[in-house]
Amino acid sequence: MEAVPKRLYELVDVIEAREQVPVDQRLRAISTLGDLLLNDLSEVGMSCLLDCIRLERNSRVITHVMSVLGRIKAEDGVPAIIDVLLGTHIDLYDRPEPVDFVHGDESMRLRCAAAQALGKLADNRAIIPMMSILNNRDENYRLRLAVAESLGKLGDEFAVTPLIDILADEREKSVYLKESVAKALGMLGDIRAIEPLIDMLESKRGIRNKFNFLKEQIIEAVGRIGRPNRKATDSLLEALQDEAPSIRLAAVEALGAVGDEDCLEGLKSRIFDENDEVAKAAIATVYRLGGEASIYELLARENIPRFLREELEGYIP
Repeated sequence: MEAVPKRLYELVDVIEAREQVPVDQRLRAISTLGDLLLNDLSEVGMSCLLDCIRLERNSRVITHVMSVLGRIKAEDGVPAIIDVLLGTHIDLYDRPEPVDFVHGDESMRLRCAAAQALGKLADNRAIIPMMSILNNRDENYRLRLAVAESLGKLGDEFAVTPLIDILADEREKSVYLKESVAKALGMLGDIRAIEPLIDMLESKRGIRNKFNFLKEQIIEAVGRIGRPNRKATDSLLEALQDEAPSIRLAAVEALGAVGDEDCLEGLKSRIFDENDEVAKAAIATVYRLGGEASIYELLARENIPRFLREELEGYIP
């Protein structure tokens, strides 16, 4: 039993040595300390990691510490990580070297890492600071993307309305941000998001290429929410006709997740899709919603290609 405390203090000495120990050695020590803290969140170990965030001058070390805190679900680290996210109250921001650090790529990567760590910790204290960044159009879009996805992981109902507002805001021109917002809404799984998601999907109908990934994210989000809704089902059925195979595939899978049997006939038409992955997914979804009876009905049709017939027969015992 004596070995663990001794090892802990040895790791703390390495981590706090800073300039006297190579960075890679300190990173390994931080990982090992995190492993120890998984079993025992000792005050000494936590204090060491939090001091790293507050006092460290190497952004790699700070990033690694935040990742470890997220991995071990150390809620005591939330306030310090929020400070990194906001770029305040830590030495690296108070005395940046070089002077352009605060506005540079290194700083942006550090703040994005803070957003990701907060998503893993899923602590409601992060909601207000993250929403302040998400709603600030002057913030770098990469940071806003990271924040949007982490809000989805927080799973807090108070994040739903602000995310919906950003999705619907016509002044918000970042397609990438709206993709992340759609993904976050799907992760939150709140039924209030279905109508705004479908409205956004309808607004992009017929626009080629530019919004394909956004449409995929919206369709996947509707599927993840998984609530039958006439408007949603109709819109997803319409998406089955999209020229992009990836969107047709997403629509097939979302219809299966929503579970509305009224979409069966539309899904059956997709087993003849020119894209094999879409066709196979359509068969799986038809079976999921209609069972063996729907498979037998498809097998009875004429001119079924051999590979489709074999795929269909695979669902019959």
